[in-house]
Amino acid sequence: MSTLPVLRPRYPSDYERRALREIQRWKDPRMGWFGATVRRVNTALHSATDLIRKVPGVDWTIDNVVAGLLRVTNEIVQDSVWAEGVYADYHAAGHAVAAPTDIHRLDLEHVDGVMHGLDAKYRGVAAAQGAATGYAGAAGILPDVVALVAINLRAAGEYATYCGFDLSDPTERFFALQVLNAVSQPTDAAKQAALVPVIRVSHAIARQQTLQTIEQVTLAQAIRNAARALGIQLTRRKLAQVVPIAGAAVGSGFNAYYTSKVCDAAFFLYRERLLMAKYGVGLVNGN
Repeated sequence: MSTLPVLRPRYPSDYERRALREIQRWKDPRMGWFGATVRRVNTALHSATDLIRKVPGVDWTIDNVVAGLLRVTNEIVQDSVWAEGVYADYHAAGHAVAAPTDIHRLDLEHVDGVMHGLDAKYRGVAAAQGAATGYAGAAGILPDVVALVAINLRAAGEYATYCGFDLSDPTERFFALQVLNAVSQPTDAAKQAALVPVIRVSHAIARQQTLQTIEQVTLAQAIRNAARALGIQLTRRKLAQVVPIAGAAVGSGFNAYYTSKVCDAAFFLYRERLLMAKYGVGLVNGN
């Protein structure tokens, strides 16, 4: 006896429509990602690190060492996301998932249920790592930045895998770096500006127009550029650790805060991409 193929629904469920509205509110620049206190602290740190960057050799370290390590970290960390383990979580919840496309057939409510609690895991790891390297002061900046990027690329990679995207695709690695870079920006306005190309890439991937999203630059070069931009932003933020005693507090607090915001961004952006893959860009944008 023949079986009929499983058809995807044509329109979002009530749960998915509510999720789309939440995603739009999160992306609304009027909502803001940082409170007034955090903005004041960021402004002060920005001024201080501008002075530190005048020290000979600091910019060379940012441009060459950090960017190079971030590129390596990107390759290593994303390969460590075990897709079979994610699929096993879906099996345990009663969903037959053996490939990324299987996840796109599920209602978003089921996906959210399976990946619940992912942010808490990474927030705790980032805080512990930041405190350890923060005690080292300036000497701990480079390993701290690389470790922080590793943790957050891994987090973004897990969100991507739970939402049905294959991290072996270089385009997905580029997208993950863009997410991390957008969150690393020091002001609300800069975050919103950095978020625009991330959203543009997600729409283009959904339309299978990847090459246009990087504007004629090779994907490898785009990944290098994204890694360098991220390295510069995070290194500037972590230069506050040049005072060793305060460094642990800065390292732990900033790492946990940054990781929390990366998890938020990954949660909203990958779920939106799942819905675009499921229903199309036009329907998702129109809610």
